[in-house]
Formats: sequence, C-alpha cells, structure tokens
Amino acid sequence: MYQHIAVPLDGSHNAQLALNEALKLVKTFNAKLTLINVIDDKRLIYSVTSTGIAHTGGYYEELTTHAKDVLAEGQAIAAKQGITAETAILHGNPKQVIAEDFPHDHKVDLIVMGKSGTDAMDRLLVGSTTASVVRTTQTNVLVVAEAQ
Repeated sequence: MYQHIAVPLDGSHNAQLALNEALKLVKTFNAKLTLINVIDDKRLIYSVTSTGIAHTGGYYEELTTHAKDVLAEGQAIAAKQGITAETAILHGNPKQVIAEDFPHDHKVDLIVMGKSGTDAMDRLLVGSTTASVVRTTQTNVLVVAEAQ
C-alpha cells in the first residue's frame, strides 16, 4: 500500500512518537523510509559580500548540527529495529518543503508527523506545521498524537 514514507523530525517528543508509528508501517508494507529535517531559512541572517550572499553568525552551523544529530538519532532507532532509513537535511519553509516539495520530488506516498513539534512560538503566530501540511499536501498524512 505504501512504498515511501517520510517522517519529519525536529527533536520533539511528538516527532519521536511519529517515528515509532512510521517504523511499524515500514515493517508492515516493506516501505522505504526517509527521515527529514527542514532548516527554516527565514530565520537565518545573511550578508552580502563581494563574492555573493553568505550566512553570518553561528546560527546556521547550530541548525545544521542539530539537524544532523536529530536525524542520526532517528536512524539509530530505525536500525535497532532492522530498518535502514535514509536522511535528508532540507532548506526552506518547513510547511512548504514537507507538504509539497519533498513528497513531489521523491514520490512519497505517506507523511507521518507528530501532532506538534518544538516551535511553540511559531504555532502561536502562524499555526502549526502539522496543521498546514494536512491542509495543503496532496500526499496522505498520518498525524500521531500522544496516547492519553
């Protein structure tokens, strides 16, 4: 039924729950698994130099290190269950990348996401990434909530 499952990971507890659910589905359907992390470029500071546009400050490196750590942890969890997970660090608006760009470019047929992630301020200001993905994607989405 599902051939390629994508799981956006941000280091949150709910993303971990989504990964655990996705691993069950990967086993059931013998699907490919890709773990993704999206670096939100709108939060980066750029400077214009004589050679072009460059990132400034250590924030970019911090985000990249965090993304690598989160994805490595996800890969390790998958590996403990005998599943090989591919990873991708992406750049852009997470809502757009998760809902449209990555699924379209990689033939994803299921996105498994946590109900909410790490960015409480963004949720207050513009709504959650999960809600936006559910509203805008053409791909099936499974939203995983914490068990009550």
